[in-house]
Amino acid sequence: MGQLRLGQIAVVILCAVIGLAVLVFAADTLLSAGTSSGPGEPSRVDRVAEARRMASEGLDEANDFDCRPRESTPYPVVLVHGAKSTGAVTWPVAAPYLSKQGYCVFSLDYGWSRSIRESAEALGIFVEGVLQATGAEKVAIVGHSLGGIVPRAYMRFDGGAARVTELITLGAPHHKITEELGRSCGRETVCDELRPDSDLMKALNTPSMVEAGVSYTALGLKAEQAAASTFIEGPREQVGNRLLQDDCPLKGLVEGAIGHNLETLDPVMLSYVNKALEVPGPLPGDYRPDCFALII
Repeated sequence: MGQLRLGQIAVVILCAVIGLAVLVFAADTLLSAGTSSGPGEPSRVDRVAEARRMASEGLDEANDFDCRPRESTPYPVVLVHGAKSTGAVTWPVAAPYLSKQGYCVFSLDYGWSRSIRESAEALGIFVEGVLQATGAEKVAIVGHSLGGIVPRAYMRFDGGAARVTELITLGAPHHKITEELGRSCGRETVCDELRPDSDLMKALNTPSMVEAGVSYTALGLKAEQAAASTFIEGPREQVGNRLLQDDCPLKGLVEGAIGHNLETLDPVMLSYVNKALEVPGPLPGDYRPDCFALII
Protein backbone atom coordinates (compact mmCIF):
# COMPACT_ATOMS: atom_id res chain seq x y z
CA MET A 1 0.00 0.00 0.00
CA GLY A 2 2.84 2.38 0.86
CA GLN A 3 4.44 1.84 -2.54
CA LEU A 4 1.10 2.42 -4.28
CA ARG A 5 0.59 5.71 -2.48
CA LEU A 6 4.09 6.87 -3.41
CA GLY A 7 3.42 6.02 -7.04
CA GLN A 8 0.17 7.95 -6.99
CA ILE A 9 1.92 10.95 -5.47
CA ALA A 10 4.59 10.81 -8.17
CA VAL A 11 1.93 10.78 -10.89
CA VAL A 12 0.17 13.79 -9.33
CA ILE A 13 3.43 15.72 -9.14
CA LEU A 14 4.29 14.86 -12.75
CA CYS A 15 0.84 15.99 -13.94
CA ALA A 16 1.20 19.26 -12.03
CA VAL A 17 4.60 19.96 -13.61
CA ILE A 18 3.24 19.25 -17.08
CA GLY A 19 0.20 21.45 -16.46
CA LEU A 20 2.39 24.33 -15.28
CA ALA A 21 4.57 24.04 -18.36
CA VAL A 22 1.49 24.15 -20.60
CA LEU A 23 0.23 27.28 -18.83
CA VAL A 24 3.59 29.02 -19.19
CA PHE A 25 3.75 28.15 -22.89
CA ALA A 26 0.20 29.42 -23.46
CA ALA A 27 0.88 32.70 -21.67
CA ASP A 28 4.05 33.25 -23.67
CA THR A 29 2.17 32.54 -26.90
CA LEU A 30 -0.55 35.05 -26.04
CA LEU A 31 1.98 37.75 -25.25
CA SER A 32 3.85 37.08 -28.47
CA ALA A 33 0.61 37.38 -30.42
CA GLY A 34 0.33 40.98 -29.29
CA THR A 35 -3.26 41.30 -28.09
CA SER A 36 -4.59 44.66 -26.89
CA SER A 37 -5.30 45.21 -23.21
CA GLY A 38 -8.65 46.86 -24.02
CA PRO A 39 -10.40 49.29 -26.32
CA GLY A 40 -8.19 52.27 -27.01
CA GLU A 41 -5.21 50.74 -25.20
CA PRO A 42 -1.78 50.51 -26.90
CA SER A 43 -1.05 47.21 -28.61
CA ARG A 44 1.59 44.90 -27.13
CA VAL A 45 2.92 44.26 -30.62
CA ASP A 46 6.44 45.62 -31.09
CA ARG A 47 5.60 48.56 -33.33
CA VAL A 48 9.07 50.08 -33.09
CA ALA A 49 10.49 47.77 -35.73
CA GLU A 50 7.57 48.55 -38.04
CA ALA A 51 8.00 52.28 -37.46
CA ARG A 52 11.71 52.04 -38.27
CA ARG A 53 10.86 50.47 -41.63
CA MET A 54 8.44 53.31 -42.40
CA ALA A 55 10.79 56.11 -41.30
CA SER A 56 11.83 58.63 -43.96
CA GLU A 57 15.30 58.02 -45.34
CA GLY A 58 17.86 60.77 -45.91
CA LEU A 59 16.38 63.18 -43.36
CA ASP A 60 18.88 64.64 -40.90
CA GLU A 61 18.01 65.09 -37.23
CA ALA A 62 14.97 62.84 -37.41
CA ASN A 63 13.96 59.27 -36.55
CA ASP A 64 16.26 58.69 -33.61
CA PHE A 65 14.30 55.96 -31.88
CA ASP A 66 16.60 56.24 -28.87
CA CYS A 67 15.50 59.85 -28.32
CA ARG A 68 13.76 60.55 -25.02
CA PRO A 69 11.52 63.62 -24.64
CA ARG A 70 12.60 66.35 -22.26
CA GLU A 71 10.36 67.73 -19.55
CA SER A 72 10.06 71.01 -21.47
CA THR A 73 9.23 69.21 -24.76
CA PRO A 74 7.33 66.12 -23.62
CA TYR A 75 5.65 65.22 -26.90
CA PRO A 76 7.53 63.75 -29.88
CA VAL A 77 6.78 65.53 -33.16
CA VAL A 78 5.66 63.39 -36.11
CA LEU A 79 6.05 65.01 -39.55
CA VAL A 80 3.67 63.89 -42.32
CA HIS A 81 4.48 64.84 -45.93
CA GLY A 82 1.92 65.48 -48.67
CA ALA A 83 1.07 63.93 -52.03
CA LYS A 84 3.80 63.20 -54.57
CA SER A 85 6.51 63.81 -51.97
CA THR A 86 8.60 62.23 -49.21
CA GLY A 87 9.77 63.24 -45.78
CA ALA A 88 13.26 64.07 -47.03
CA VAL A 89 11.86 66.40 -49.70
CA THR A 90 9.31 68.12 -47.46
CA TRP A 91 11.10 68.50 -44.12
CA PRO A 92 14.87 69.10 -44.69
CA VAL A 93 14.63 72.43 -42.81
CA ALA A 94 11.84 71.66 -40.35
CA ALA A 95 13.33 68.45 -38.95
CA PRO A 96 16.70 69.87 -37.82
CA TYR A 97 15.04 73.11 -36.70
CA LEU A 98 12.55 71.36 -34.41
CA SER A 99 15.27 69.01 -33.19
CA LYS A 100 17.32 72.03 -32.12
CA GLN A 101 14.31 73.25 -30.14
CA GLY A 102 14.58 70.07 -28.08
CA TYR A 103 11.95 67.86 -29.70
CA CYS A 104 12.26 64.20 -30.60
CA VAL A 105 11.41 64.44 -34.31
CA PHE A 106 10.09 61.61 -36.46
CA SER A 107 9.00 61.44 -40.10
CA LEU A 108 7.42 58.64 -42.09
CA ASP A 109 7.03 57.88 -45.78
CA TYR A 110 3.68 56.33 -46.67
CA GLY A 111 1.85 55.26 -49.81
CA TRP A 112 0.14 58.60 -50.36
CA SER A 113 -1.62 57.52 -53.58
CA ARG A 114 -3.78 54.89 -51.89
CA SER A 115 -6.92 55.69 -49.92
CA ILE A 116 -6.67 58.19 -47.09
CA ARG A 117 -8.07 55.59 -44.71
CA GLU A 118 -5.18 53.24 -45.56
CA SER A 119 -2.65 56.04 -45.13
CA ALA A 120 -4.24 56.85 -41.76
CA GLU A 121 -3.79 53.25 -40.66
CA ALA A 122 -0.11 53.42 -41.65
CA LEU A 123 0.28 56.64 -39.66
CA GLY A 124 -1.32 54.92 -36.67
CA ILE A 125 1.25 52.13 -36.77
CA PHE A 126 4.06 54.68 -36.99
CA VAL A 127 2.70 56.70 -34.06
CA GLU A 128 2.43 53.58 -31.92
CA GLY A 129 6.07 52.79 -32.70
CA VAL A 130 7.14 56.31 -31.75
CA LEU A 131 5.22 56.12 -28.48
CA GLN A 132 6.66 52.72 -27.61
CA ALA A 133 10.20 53.85 -28.43
CA THR A 134 10.09 57.16 -26.56
CA GLY A 135 7.82 56.25 -23.68
CA ALA A 136 5.68 59.34 -24.37
CA GLU A 137 1.93 59.35 -23.81
CA LYS A 138 1.04 61.35 -26.94
CA VAL A 139 2.58 62.90 -30.03
CA ALA A 140 2.19 66.23 -31.80
CA ILE A 141 1.69 65.98 -35.56
CA VAL A 142 2.78 68.48 -38.22
CA GLY A 143 1.36 67.78 -41.68
CA HIS A 144 1.76 69.46 -45.06
CA SER A 145 -1.00 69.42 -47.69
CA LEU A 146 -2.45 65.88 -47.82
CA GLY A 147 -0.30 65.24 -44.72
CA GLY A 148 -2.73 67.44 -42.82
CA ILE A 149 -5.76 65.38 -43.87
CA VAL A 150 -4.32 61.93 -43.13
CA PRO A 151 -3.87 62.68 -39.39
CA ARG A 152 -7.46 63.92 -39.20
CA ALA A 153 -8.61 60.60 -40.66
CA TYR A 154 -6.38 58.74 -38.20
CA MET A 155 -7.93 60.61 -35.28
CA ARG A 156 -11.52 60.33 -36.49
CA PHE A 157 -11.64 56.74 -37.72
CA ASP A 158 -8.85 54.89 -35.87
CA GLY A 159 -8.96 56.26 -32.33
CA GLY A 160 -5.90 58.41 -32.90
CA ALA A 161 -7.29 61.35 -30.93
CA ALA A 162 -6.26 59.52 -27.76
CA ARG A 163 -2.64 59.51 -29.01
CA VAL A 164 -2.42 63.09 -30.33
CA THR A 165 -2.13 66.27 -28.30
CA GLU A 166 -1.91 68.70 -31.22
CA LEU A 167 -2.22 68.85 -35.00
CA ILE A 168 -0.51 71.61 -36.99
CA THR A 169 -1.22 71.75 -40.72
CA LEU A 170 0.45 73.72 -43.52
CA GLY A 171 -1.48 74.23 -46.74
CA ALA A 172 -3.89 71.37 -46.06
CA PRO A 173 -7.11 71.26 -48.16
CA HIS A 174 -9.50 70.91 -45.24
CA HIS A 175 -12.52 71.75 -47.38
CA LYS A 176 -13.51 70.56 -50.83
CA ILE A 177 -10.98 71.29 -53.56
CA THR A 178 -11.85 72.96 -56.85
CA GLU A 179 -12.49 70.87 -59.96
CA GLU A 180 -9.34 72.30 -61.52
CA LEU A 181 -7.20 71.17 -58.60
CA GLY A 182 -8.90 67.80 -58.68
CA ARG A 183 -7.98 67.35 -62.34
CA SER A 184 -4.38 68.32 -61.70
CA CYS A 185 -4.22 65.87 -58.82
CA GLY A 186 -4.77 62.94 -61.16
CA ARG A 187 -6.71 59.68 -61.05
CA GLU A 188 -5.27 58.29 -57.84
CA THR A 189 -7.70 57.07 -55.17
CA VAL A 190 -6.75 59.92 -52.88
CA CYS A 191 -7.67 62.48 -55.55
CA ASP A 192 -11.23 61.16 -55.72
CA GLU A 193 -11.51 61.37 -51.94
CA LEU A 194 -10.46 65.03 -51.93
CA ARG A 195 -12.95 66.05 -54.62
CA PRO A 196 -16.14 67.98 -53.76
CA ASP A 197 -18.82 66.04 -51.87
CA SER A 198 -16.75 62.90 -51.31
CA ASP A 199 -17.96 60.63 -48.50
CA LEU A 200 -14.61 60.91 -46.77
CA MET A 201 -14.57 64.72 -46.63
CA LYS A 202 -18.16 64.73 -45.40
CA ALA A 203 -17.19 62.32 -42.64
CA LEU A 204 -14.20 64.47 -41.65
CA ASN A 205 -16.07 67.77 -41.62
CA THR A 206 -19.48 66.91 -40.18
CA PRO A 207 -20.88 67.40 -37.65
CA SER A 208 -17.55 68.86 -36.47
CA MET A 209 -14.05 69.19 -37.89
CA VAL A 210 -12.26 68.69 -34.57
CA GLU A 211 -11.75 65.96 -31.99
CA ALA A 212 -12.13 66.46 -28.25
CA GLY A 213 -8.85 66.99 -26.42
CA VAL A 214 -6.80 67.88 -29.51
CA SER A 215 -5.50 71.39 -30.33
CA TYR A 216 -5.40 72.55 -33.95
CA THR A 217 -3.31 75.17 -35.74
CA ALA A 218 -4.06 75.56 -39.47
CA LEU A 219 -1.54 77.58 -41.50
CA GLY A 220 -1.76 78.62 -45.12
CA LEU A 221 -1.05 81.09 -47.90
CA LYS A 222 -3.52 83.47 -49.53
CA ALA A 223 -2.87 81.88 -52.91
CA GLU A 224 -3.96 78.49 -51.58
CA GLN A 225 -7.42 79.66 -50.52
CA ALA A 226 -8.68 79.86 -54.10
CA ALA A 227 -8.08 76.12 -54.53
CA ALA A 228 -9.19 74.84 -51.12
CA SER A 229 -9.53 76.53 -47.75
CA THR A 230 -6.71 75.70 -45.37
CA PHE A 231 -8.76 76.74 -42.33
CA ILE A 232 -10.28 74.48 -39.68
CA GLU A 233 -13.54 75.42 -38.04
CA GLY A 234 -13.82 74.98 -34.29
CA PRO A 235 -13.84 76.69 -30.88
CA ARG A 236 -11.33 79.52 -30.55
CA GLU A 237 -9.72 77.92 -27.51
CA GLN A 238 -9.11 74.75 -29.55
CA VAL A 239 -8.42 76.03 -33.07
CA GLY A 240 -6.13 78.71 -34.50
CA ASN A 241 -6.04 79.69 -38.20
CA ARG A 242 -3.38 81.91 -39.77
CA LEU A 243 -2.44 83.09 -43.26
CA LEU A 244 1.20 83.97 -43.74
CA GLN A 245 0.42 87.17 -45.66
CA ASP A 246 -1.84 88.49 -42.91
CA ASP A 247 1.30 88.97 -40.80
CA CYS A 248 3.86 89.36 -43.56
CA PRO A 249 2.24 90.91 -46.67
CA LEU A 250 5.61 91.39 -48.36
CA LYS A 251 5.92 87.61 -48.57
CA GLY A 252 3.36 87.66 -51.36
CA LEU A 253 4.86 90.43 -53.47
CA VAL A 254 7.40 88.32 -55.33
CA GLU A 255 5.57 85.68 -57.32
CA GLY A 256 7.12 82.26 -56.85
CA ALA A 257 9.22 83.30 -53.84
CA ILE A 258 7.02 81.12 -51.65
CA GLY A 259 4.32 78.73 -52.74
CA HIS A 260 2.57 75.56 -51.70
CA ASN A 261 5.61 73.32 -52.16
CA LEU A 262 8.01 75.76 -50.49
CA GLU A 263 6.02 76.78 -47.42
CA THR A 264 7.56 74.00 -45.31
CA LEU A 265 10.96 75.65 -45.85
CA ASP A 266 9.87 79.17 -44.90
CA PRO A 267 11.26 80.54 -41.60
CA VAL A 268 8.06 82.39 -40.71
CA MET A 269 5.86 79.35 -41.27
CA LEU A 270 8.18 77.27 -39.13
CA SER A 271 8.17 79.92 -36.41
CA TYR A 272 4.38 79.50 -36.30
CA VAL A 273 4.86 75.76 -35.93
CA ASN A 274 7.37 76.16 -33.12
CA LYS A 275 5.20 78.64 -31.24
CA ALA A 276 2.15 76.40 -31.51
CA LEU A 277 4.17 73.48 -30.14
CA GLU A 278 5.66 75.64 -27.40
CA VAL A 279 2.40 76.75 -25.76
CA PRO A 280 -0.68 74.81 -24.61
CA GLY A 281 -3.49 74.96 -27.13
CA PRO A 282 -3.31 76.36 -30.67
CA LEU A 283 -1.10 79.18 -32.00
CA PRO A 284 -1.87 82.27 -29.87
CA GLY A 285 -3.86 84.90 -31.73
CA ASP A 286 -1.52 87.67 -30.59
CA TYR A 287 1.67 85.96 -31.76
CA ARG A 288 3.52 87.95 -34.44
CA PRO A 289 6.57 86.49 -36.22
CA ASP A 290 9.74 88.16 -37.46
CA CYS A 291 8.81 88.57 -41.12
CA PHE A 292 12.42 89.19 -42.14
CA ALA A 293 13.94 86.15 -40.51
CA LEU A 294 16.29 84.46 -42.93
CA ILE A 295 18.06 81.88 -40.81
CA ILE A 296 16.31 79.69 -38.28
